[in-house]
Amino acid sequence: MASQHRSSSYTNEEDLHLCHVYLDISQNPIVGINQSKDQFWARIEYDYNNPQSEFTITQSQPKRSLQCRMQVILTAVGKLRGCIRQIENLNPSGASEQDILNQAKTLLTQDAKYQKGFKFDHVWPILKDIEKFASVNNPTSTFQRQIGNFASSQSESPTSESPTSATPGLSDFSLNINNEEIGGSSAERLIGVKKAKLKRKNDEQLATVLDTIKGENQQLVEILKKGNLDRQQNFDQNYQMQMQKIAASVFKEENKILYMDLNFIANLNLREFTRNEQLRIMQKRAQEQGLGAGSQGQGSQGQGSQNNSDDFG
Repeated sequence: MASQHRSSSYTNEEDLHLCHVYLDISQNPIVGINQSKDQFWARIEYDYNNPQSEFTITQSQPKRSLQCRMQVILTAVGKLRGCIRQIENLNPSGASEQDILNQAKTLLTQDAKYQKGFKFDHVWPILKDIEKFASVNNPTSTFQRQIGNFASSQSESPTSESPTSATPGLSDFSLNINNEEIGGSSAERLIGVKKAKLKRKNDEQLATVLDTIKGENQQLVEILKKGNLDRQQNFDQNYQMQMQKIAASVFKEENKILYMDLNFIANLNLREFTRNEQLRIMQKRAQEQGLGAGSQGQGSQGQGSQNNSDDFG
């Protein structure tokens, strides 16, 4: 039975279809509120498997499979959104939106569950801004209700691919699912007690989520700091190597000038220029090596220069 609900069997087009159905129902002001979790996913199951849909699906899917797949997608999207916020908080100078997205995807691979990278680029454009549809009148209530329902869904529908802990960014998604409806006078009699218990439970769940987000955000900051330090060290090493190569090349060319025999240069102007260059090079090396080493070096080179200068005597 478990093999029937494996979320990896969905094609990209089926993922797109599922996300469109999910958004249409969850953001519908008429059917998206005041309904139970089962009613919500029953509507998604009906619309997803509707043969009149413009999307092509390879096979019909039960609501439990659709729910598991949607949880996998939302979790991955939420993770990437959290990474994007971390990159944006660093205020990278001159970085475009695409640059930030690429850096966030690289950061996401630090998570053991996403070492192979982000696999939902095909639905990212329609889910990345889903928070814009959160409740305008009471966003805090919507946020807490979403956490409670998602945790309930996790405990009732455990799967091998379902997330096992709260995830940064997941709170941006409002499932618009209320608890099971209790009708008539029973709800009126118990409303005071249930409201107190629900508030306490939601407060505890919210505190747990916030603590988890804070811890994971700190881990991301440490990863970014370490990455920046490694890049700076690599840059310094490469810079030093390049400077050493340039210095060696200059030293080699200067040696060619130092060892030129002025007696073989017929042009007087060129001979004088070359002699001056030899003197300049010897003086520079004397300054670099110190007065003592410079004097010794100049003495060894001076004999050749003195012989060459006899032409001017």
